[in-house]
Amino acid sequence: MTQKTASPAAYLPLLVACFFWALGHPLGRIILKTVHPFHLGAINLVVGFLVVLVYLAVTGKLKEMARFTAADILSSLALGAVGFALYQVLTFSALSRIPASVNAVLVSTNIMLITLFSVIFLGERVTWPRALGVVVAFAGVALVTFNRGFALRGGLDLVGCGFSLLAAASFAAYTIMGKRLVERNDPLIVTSLALFSGAVLLTTFSGVVLGFGGLRSAGQEAWWLMILLGATMIGISYPVWFDRLSHLPASRASAFIYLTPVLAVILSFLILGEHFSWPFYLGGALVLGGVVISSSLR
Repeated sequence: MTQKTASPAAYLPLLVACFFWALGHPLGRIILKTVHPFHLGAINLVVGFLVVLVYLAVTGKLKEMARFTAADILSSLALGAVGFALYQVLTFSALSRIPASVNAVLVSTNIMLITLFSVIFLGERVTWPRALGVVVAFAGVALVTFNRGFALRGGLDLVGCGFSLLAAASFAAYTIMGKRLVERNDPLIVTSLALFSGAVLLTTFSGVVLGFGGLRSAGQEAWWLMILLGATMIGISYPVWFDRLSHLPASRASAFIYLTPVLAVILSFLILGEHFSWPFYLGGALVLGGVVISSSLR
């Protein structure tokens, strides 16, 4: 498929992937009522990895791993510590403390942070649109975080907001660290190796720190939701995303990522009944606008 023949229907799978990523915020909030964030992160990674592994085996892509050098395999595994294990701990710890809508907006700053990190660590050129985008997005973050007023009491949990922003930073670091790796290898294979190591690390860490007794009392609903979350948010969304990126113009496909926080806010309202004062929505718009400016305009 070429850029000229791509039909609107070709972009539908991207919308589905963004929907599943957005759905993870309100569903995660529900699960965390009875499940510890570490346990949820571990189950999410294990289920997601298994679904991706099945996809790779069925499509015959698994054999492409043989083309990886030993160094690239080790690098992919190392990425799992930052991009998946640490990210899961941070984002679900945030979700256990702050509304799903707020977490979705704050985590979406990872796109802006990727731009910022690429300037700092990769030496990419600083342009005025990039600088403007960063400033606008950070102004939005302040409004989202303090949408109930600039007070430590009666406002949002600032620790939870901090976890959310650190989650965004961890995923941005994962992207920057793996940039050259995915340029010379299949990105889904790199992701699957990172998923594997992330799942092993977080499962081991959870077992040592918490044990797994708490999962037995989580309840059937929580287990079904955890399986659904891992299968859709990771297992389906990642293969769909990388498949569409290989067939569609990257600039158009990547634009769909901006829909994720918008969909997450809508779904959090419909599922959880979350609603906020006008500073939150203004801040969300500024975050999204800053992300678009900093990553699209060069």
